[in-house]
Amino acid sequence: MGMLPGESVSVLILETDIENGDKKNSENLMRWYKTISESSEQEGKGKVDSGEGASKAKEYDFFGNKLTLRVFVPDYSQDSKRRFTLISQLEKGDSTLNRELADQFYEEGVQEFDLMHGYRAQTHLGSYLIYHAIIEELKLAVESDLHRQSSTLFPFMSEIVEANKAGEARVFVVGSSFGGTGASAIPVMSRAISDGAKILVDGAIKMENIRFGAVILTPYFKFKPPSKEHKKKEKVIADSQFFKHNSAAALMYYIKDKTILNTYKTFYLLGWPFTDVDVDVYKNKLKGEGDGGKTITGGKAQENPAHILEFMSAFAARHFFVQFDGKTLESIHSTEVRNKVVPYNMEGENRKPYFRFDDLVSDKEGNKNSKIEDVLASNLTALYGFAQILKTYYGGKISNLLENLMRYNIQYNLSGVEMEAVDGYLNYLSYEVQDGKNIPGWLPQMWYSLADNEKGEFLGFNANSMDVMKADASNPKFFVNLYTQLKKKGVKKAEHVFFNRYTKLVPSRKDGKLKDLLLDVKMVLSSFEIALIDPSAN
Repeated sequence: MGMLPGESVSVLILETDIENGDKKNSENLMRWYKTISESSEQEGKGKVDSGEGASKAKEYDFFGNKLTLRVFVPDYSQDSKRRFTLISQLEKGDSTLNRELADQFYEEGVQEFDLMHGYRAQTHLGSYLIYHAIIEELKLAVESDLHRQSSTLFPFMSEIVEANKAGEARVFVVGSSFGGTGASAIPVMSRAISDGAKILVDGAIKMENIRFGAVILTPYFKFKPPSKEHKKKEKVIADSQFFKHNSAAALMYYIKDKTILNTYKTFYLLGWPFTDVDVDVYKNKLKGEGDGGKTITGGKAQENPAHILEFMSAFAARHFFVQFDGKTLESIHSTEVRNKVVPYNMEGENRKPYFRFDDLVSDKEGNKNSKIEDVLASNLTALYGFAQILKTYYGGKISNLLENLMRYNIQYNLSGVEMEAVDGYLNYLSYEVQDGKNIPGWLPQMWYSLADNEKGEFLGFNANSMDVMKADASNPKFFVNLYTQLKKKGVKKAEHVFFNRYTKLVPSRKDGKLKDLLLDVKMVLSSFEIALIDPSAN
């Protein structure tokens, strides 16, 4: 998106629920992104780019980062690891004494619940387990060549060690203060990574050269409480009624714990003092799915809607990597806490927040006149516009668009793997059609996370470009409503305007690659004026 142009980003998904639906969706998105970016990188090798045009192309590249994705899931499927009591081997030695000691820290239900669906908001247990899972995995990888070859955590930790040797390693953690895995990981992650790095190099690590930052998300969604029968069966189950209490307790701990204060350079606190998203209502409205009367504990059924607060987390990470130089971070000796204030309008007694692009991003000096928010607006709108072009005119298939472009003597040669990645990424960005219904992708999902936002509350986008649920399936106008020059056009006429602009700006091609296609689409769509609404005027 032009936010970290040309940078390499290593991502570790830390999840305890191997079948988690949100985990699967995240992996798919990053896998598609990686395929597209690596193809573009290979196609760019050997080409000499110079001048302002090349600089703009790099800045405007949709997939301009080299992404390395790794996933670490502690294996709780083994019979010896399904519960805390089994992992801790309480029955070995003096079992009575062991039980009495465990009872001082954890209730019986916490000790006995099945860990296959994660830590269920039991952060005191989760922190203990996730730390030891990380350390155990790295010890096994160091001791065994065979285990090291299959380990996903070992190469991630190796990158931190190498960056540490070079002078500085930066690690940014994203998690909540109220849930399971994320809330469990934040308080121990800096120590787990530091101790884990020592294992790889036999203690030869400069601790001061590993600099940590984190986003801490406070409660912003809810779901119906579990029934008495469900509680009795599961013993322990997350209940969103207690999220705010859990969060308050966690934050009090964070600001007092010396290990946290001495290792994390900065915390970005992101809260939601507005109406929480009801996950049950979301699933019923957006997907037409019921829950069978049960509270979802995890697994394939756990697919929560994308929320703009999560989007802001990514920009907090960018701020950490861009805003601070090494000397500034080195001079921070106790955790600094940062927060973000967004504007809102009053509707009766309710506060209605709204977000503009400059609420998400600013340049290194915090100067909003740098227009980096314009780069973000242009890139995000063009990528979404590209996705809607595919959905509106080509059945969500890039191959159909390429076939049409050939009629204008514009040819791009994409592999099957590349086309699959483009289709997957752009369809999940916009919407999918299932059983005749439009199922919103992650960008419209964020629009829906701001209830009744008809006045540009979500980055200035008008409802007719985002409300995919209300659309007339036979005459979708999402693409038409993104740009000023197209708003008064019909769907078919807008397609002609787009192609006339495309053939005017793009020379005929005989052997275009994926990188060429993406840059050409970006150039053409950027030539239109984005039809944004100023929510502050409402």
